[in-house]
Amino acid sequence: MNDFNNLLDIVSQLRKECPWDKEQTHESLAKHLIEESYELLDTLSNLNDSPESFNDFKEELGDLLLQILLHSEIASENNYFSIIEVINSLQKKLIKRHPHVFNKKNLNSSEEVEKQWEEIKKEGNKSIFDDINTKLPPVNTAFKVQRKAKTLNLSYKNYDEALDDLISEINELKEATTLEDRKSELGDVYFSLINVSRYLEADPEIELKKSIQTFINRAKYVEKHINKETDINVLWQEAKKNQIDS
Repeated sequence: MNDFNNLLDIVSQLRKECPWDKEQTHESLAKHLIEESYELLDTLSNLNDSPESFNDFKEELGDLLLQILLHSEIASENNYFSIIEVINSLQKKLIKRHPHVFNKKNLNSSEEVEKQWEEIKKEGNKSIFDDINTKLPPVNTAFKVQRKAKTLNLSYKNYDEALDDLISEINELKEATTLEDRKSELGDVYFSLINVSRYLEADPEIELKKSIQTFINRAKYVEKHINKETDINVLWQEAKKNQIDS
């Protein structure tokens, strides 16, 4: 606890003595919160068993924590709330939403926990979908919608069924004849693809980041060796054969 208090003192001192920190507002820090979140996501996509990657992970978690502490410090200076109130609010929410832990209500699976979670969050809403923040990136929104639908049993039984649905949507895209129909079917393909990622317990953004980096590294190999006589397809296969993906 002393370490945490020392950190709070440092953030408070920065707000009093650092010209840059003194000028910051909730609005000016918003972009940094987004940037730090995506930098953390990028680190997660490259996480492996090496101490170096986990050290990077630790550093990015710290950078994101700093943003939370700065927002809390600014709110405290304006007599709205303190970091302690943020913590207390979180504690109450966790206890309320986990009666199977704190009130010894018996639940036997993660699916039952998710269903209970949605029922608790639904309080005051007509639907479990009412609390979805549609301002989130579409991938995140789709992922949340599909997880909520699962609690209503609006979900496939397994990965194979989800994959069959994806293939079916791709075939519908192939058969679409107008531009508008193709756009609509493309949206269905995206939605089904994200659904497949759920069954693989894979974060779609992290997996996409990995694929982007693999493509960039292989494209750099092509860029390095290209000339007028080059067969691009041959170079690309060389890049894949040499496992140029990281």
